Amino acid sequence: MSKVSFMNISRIFIILLLSAQPPDLHAQAAPGWVNNLERTFPSREWVAVTVQGASQAQAETAAMDALARAFRTDVASLTRSSQQFSQIVNGASGNRNITFDESKNFSQEVNVSANVQGLIGVQIDVYRDGNRTVYVNARMNRRECAARYTGMIRENAAIVDALLAAAVTRHGTFEAYARLSFAHALAQVTDNFQNILEVLDSSAVNRRPGYGGANAIKVKMLECAALITIGVIVETEQAADRTLLTRAAGSFFRDRGFRINEQASPAAGSGGDYVLRVNARFEVLSQNVISCRYYLDAALEDRNGLSIFSFTENDRKAHPNNQSEARRLAVQAAETSIKEEKFAHEFDSWLNSFLD
Repeated sequence: MSKVSFMNISRIFIILLLSAQPPDLHAQAAPGWVNNLERTFPSREWVAVTVQGASQAQAETAAMDALARAFRTDVASLTRSSQQFSQIVNGASGNRNITFDESKNFSQEVNVSANVQGLIGVQIDVYRDGNRTVYVNARMNRRECAARYTGMIRENAAIVDALLAAAVTRHGTFEAYARLSFAHALAQVTDNFQNILEVLDSSAVNRRPGYGGANAIKVKMLECAALITIGVIVETEQAADRTLLTRAAGSFFRDRGFRINEQASPAAGSGGDYVLRVNARFEVLSQNVISCRYYLDAALEDRNGLSIFSFTENDRKAHPNNQSEARRLAVQAAETSIKEEKFAHEFDSWLNSFLD
């Protein structure tokens, strides 16, 4: 046989071998949910979506957006709700009167991926076809997930009911307000769970918690707060600073529904049910850079002049070359602390201590 004939035969043999190779396995192995979602995951049993994208990350994000919309919400709202609930559960850790048996592993139950955080029991499958298109299926089994949400809602509702009952006995006090505030926060996330449950199981609309929703509790909380008057007395060197910090403290309490007396007399018991006394000092320092250190001390007193909550903080704010600007930054930091940072956080933690 000639060399040319042998080469031709070899070439034909190689072509036959190549043609005998199986086609792209991805193209043949497409799961049923890619082409017929309803047949694979019937809507009577599943809440399911299938989306496609150029990359897995893109497709997964789109799938969770679509799944969230099935629950009449969005991923950002679901994430905020789950984070809020985790904070509530963690904040109650060690409290002998409030236990979350159903929810103690909530943070672990929720998928840690930022794309699916906020929904419990999500299952995800990924398929990549021969054209490199990525398909993602995200789904929740109605029966299984409904049972898990039902358990959490039932437990939360029982805690809310207990807090409401306890608040009635101390109406018009910080103790009552603390219980109503915690109940309101818990009811907000529980209402979100209820909305999810009603998509999983439409009959759940007839099994809503008896407390009437978070808005009903907020009304009770504000009614309680309106019975409490807090006097605010600020001592500091400059009148402008005194006005600013007095307004900051007044704003902090007013935003929570309390009545405020910003013209309280220094005499004990004359400013309201409670009096917040604040002492603020500012010290300009000139070293390598110009800075101003602020010292903030506060105490909340009852009608008898007894301190029931105290707070202290000091910090420094710097400016490259301007004393007035350094001082302004320090005053601003003290104002922010009162309204939304360290003072605010410690006061809210003090309120939660009434839950024990």
